[in-house]
Amino acid sequence: MKCLVTLMVFAGTAALAADAPNLLKSFNKMESWRLEEHEGGKGTLKVTDNALVVASTKVTGTDWHVQAVMTGLDLQEGKDYVLKFKAKADSVVNVGVSMGIDEADWHPIGFGEQIVIGKTVGDHEFRFRAENVNTKTKNRLTISLGLEACQVTITDLSLTAK
Repeated sequence: MKCLVTLMVFAGTAALAADAPNLLKSFNKMESWRLEEHEGGKGTLKVTDNALVVASTKVTGTDWHVQAVMTGLDLQEGKDYVLKFKAKADSVVNVGVSMGIDEADWHPIGFGEQIVIGKTVGDHEFRFRAENVNTKTKNRLTISLGLEACQVTITDLSLTAK
């Protein structure tokens, strides 16, 4: 079954308090994202109509073999964060969402989950404490699609300090 993931992102996402700015890059710009394909996994990534569309077109059954990655995130050791977004897919699909460092050994920094995204828009919110973070520009948000061929749409994507 093919699953298409479209991440809809808006420059003016959710209204955030002045003391809690969105720490993500401009997520409705292609230059903010990188598509990673590993060990035979294939996918596509593009921004259209304020949406980031991510699709896994050839999967291996290993989630990290197809990833949409936003790098250069400045997270502080021991600080609490909230990651929020809305998502839907072209079919019910399992997707990995995680925060980690952006260099070998690629370890997680306090958050990583497999979530189920359905055919209707659902709200997702995750609270985590950043642990074992890397230098200023070596932390990343990863959306992993290598388990199932799919297309996903994510809107209102934000990362704020708590």
